[in-house]
Amino acid sequence: MDERIYYPLTPSQLSIFLSRKYAIHKSVVNVPTSIILKEALDPDVLEESLKEAISRWDSFGIRIVKDKDQAKQYFDAPTVESIDRLDFQRKSRQDMERTFLKLASKKLEIYDAPMARFYVVTTPEGYGGIFSVISHLIMDSWAISMFYKDLFQIYYAHKDGKPYPRPVKPYEEVLKKEIAYRQTEQYQKALEYWKNEFSREEPIFTHVNGREILEKFRKKKGDDSIRYAGAFYLRSTAGHDLYWVYKDDIDVMTEFIKEYGFPSLQVLFHMGLRTYLAYINDYESDVSFYNIVARRGTLEEKMTGGTRVHFMHFRTIMDPDTTFLEGLHMLLDKQNELYRHADFSPMEMFEVEHALTKVSPGVSYRSASLTFQPVPMKIEGVPEIETRWYSNGAVSQPLYLTIMDGDGTGGLKIYYEYMSNTISKEKIADLHRYMTYVMVEGAKNPNIRLRDLYEGY
Repeated sequence: MDERIYYPLTPSQLSIFLSRKYAIHKSVVNVPTSIILKEALDPDVLEESLKEAISRWDSFGIRIVKDKDQAKQYFDAPTVESIDRLDFQRKSRQDMERTFLKLASKKLEIYDAPMARFYVVTTPEGYGGIFSVISHLIMDSWAISMFYKDLFQIYYAHKDGKPYPRPVKPYEEVLKKEIAYRQTEQYQKALEYWKNEFSREEPIFTHVNGREILEKFRKKKGDDSIRYAGAFYLRSTAGHDLYWVYKDDIDVMTEFIKEYGFPSLQVLFHMGLRTYLAYINDYESDVSFYNIVARRGTLEEKMTGGTRVHFMHFRTIMDPDTTFLEGLHMLLDKQNELYRHADFSPMEMFEVEHALTKVSPGVSYRSASLTFQPVPMKIEGVPEIETRWYSNGAVSQPLYLTIMDGDGTGGLKIYYEYMSNTISKEKIADLHRYMTYVMVEGAKNPNIRLRDLYEGY
């Protein structure tokens, strides 16, 4: 008798599952990452600590099965597909990076199989660390970061007698609450919110390449009044670039948010992206993109596995004479508005949008996404660490920005993933320069108008 408890996929998982289902490159749901500690580690102790850490995180026990035309899941014993060792001591950093990229693009099976691979790494310099490829169906970036911290706390507990980490919260309990959300009053309020949001005046498509994308789509459809464009392509090549916002600039930005009472730097990065999209689209006042929400507000949610990421339509309208400070308050108000409804399914949000606007599957008002998730990754007692997120060799949307911790340097990293057959590396470099310019210049001169930021670049 089957005593397993089967659960439906959560909204987060469903969006990931569908992107894999329809993508040519099934590695599109891989999350390949590395963490290197800049000291020699005992690979035997590290591997045993890794096995111990895996056993503590129940999301490694998620198994997906087919149920007619749908998928469902249950929890088995936490295991992974493989744990191997990679020793690069007689090789170069370039060899190591090439190996990681090759492994990153190798697909993971999703049915009746563990959805993670791990590698115990020794770098050319003799440093120790981990490279992993984990399916986004079982873990998001937040969960992976917390898992790594848990792993190394276990390692140093065994190696140096340091305190053993606290127990990990079971993801299965969080998943149950996600499934029950649809029966709550909050769900009904969120549904009404999105109905109201998409009943407003129609948004307009803004792409990092400027108006040319929208104009080409209008020409293709023979309709100059269209305000949306194609944003999803089955055949696309993946670009993946890493840029830094260094400590000196972060310090300026941090002093600014403290002085003006903003809760985090996120609002500045939102301003940087939306201002570039406005600037490059002929000073467009109406800008929309996806705000990616981690949904890790409670301690239970913070210290658990799983994938809890939701993407939400994030639209703001700012006249060019809006000041930088006024614009930030508009963005913060919109963020707070969205977060009250962050548990609503992105797939249902699309259904509401398609019912109330002119868009349909395959076209959109949005061409970019932004995640602000600088989870501190510093390991206590370790002078330096080095973390990296890698390209999985596939991409499912035009442009995706992820802001992450700068490994204890005081800076922040921005990972840019993009469709390289439509967006150039030079465009990404220009976007990064402009975003940094806007954030720093605005922090120094909060009353500067957006018009002056456009014209001053």
